[in-house]
Parts: sequence; C-alpha cells; structure tokens
Amino acid sequence: KVLTIAAWLLVGGAGFAVAEGEDPYRELSPDYLQQFRVEGAKTFVLERFDAEGRLAARSVEKLEGEVEIGGPVERTIAGKRFTLRGLDACPTEKVVYNRVQSWSCADAARDYAEAVYNRRASVILCKTLVLTTAAGETTPASCFVLVGGNGEPFKTVNDDDSMVFLGLASIGRTQDGRSRRPDLEASQSLSRSMGFQNAD
Repeated sequence: KVLTIAAWLLVGGAGFAVAEGEDPYRELSPDYLQQFRVEGAKTFVLERFDAEGRLAARSVEKLEGEVEIGGPVERTIAGKRFTLRGLDACPTEKVVYNRVQSWSCADAARDYAEAVYNRRASVILCKTLVLTTAAGETTPASCFVLVGGNGEPFKTVNDDDSMVFLGLASIGRTQDGRSRRPDLEASQSLSRSMGFQNAD
C-alpha cells in the first residue's frame, strides 16, 4: 500500500538543468536524500530526466510494505517494476558472499538487497528517463538508498554499484561492444580482482 505525499511535479526552468559534463545519474549524497526523509516512515522518490539530462518530473510517496527483490537487477517498489540500468544478472552461478561463504548468486542478491531496502532504508530514490513503459515491462533505473540514523551516520547505498562490486551483476554491452555503464567499470574490475565470482 502506498500513500501519496506529493503527486507528480512537473519541473521546469533552467534551475534544474544539470551542469555541462555532469552525470544526471551520479551517486547522490546523504544530504540530498535526507531532504526526503520523514521520521518513522520510508519514502520512495522517483526522478525522471529528459534526453538532455534535465530533471523533468519527481514523485514522492510514503512507502508501506516491502520492496520486492526479484534478483540482482530486479526491484518492485510501490508497485512499479524496475531493472538496474545497463546491468545483467548473475555473471556466475555461485559467488563468495559474507567474505568466505559460497552462495548462489540469486540468493546472495536477495539477502543483501532485502537488508538494505527492507530493514535499513529510510529513503529510496530511483532515477530514470522520461519514457512510457509498455504494460508488463520494467523501467531501467539507477537506485540509491539512504541508510543510517539512530546514532549511526547517514550514508548512501548505490544499488547499481553494490551489485556489480559484489559480483552479483555485470555490466552489459552494446552490439558493438561498448560498455553500458562506464561509470561502474572500476567497481567491476575490483570485484574480479577480489575473486567474488566463480565461488566453486
């Protein structure tokens, strides 16, 4: 069940334009996410950007009920289905999880993401393009989660980066071999160097 705090806000004007060379999908600071935090509640924010990287619309909702974790790259939040942008699930069947344990990739992804989204989160913010998704299809997005409080410092969990770093997802490629997520290549290289994948 979702209780709407604010309906869709159409955001106009140059004040919301992203600076030249700045990535609209960049990782968000805890301070940015805290502006949506409501004590005792969990908030879901969806930001939509146009082709020029300008913020075109934002919705803010109070979220009741759990986020559904369909695997490393699948999230259902407030009844909306998302896939983590530009990522492919489970490059290997087994991974090293909790430092030394061998887990199935899908089980490790659910364990990690459920802890972040359903037990630690106070704000969930996903970014996507302004587009119309056909019935039954998922929306590509990048998602960020505010965790902390109650004596712990606030910090941002970058879901996309976490799945890649933990070896639970890999970066997709275009037909001509280009990276769909050049911003996450360093995390993928580090993950491979640490041997999180191929835990057999």
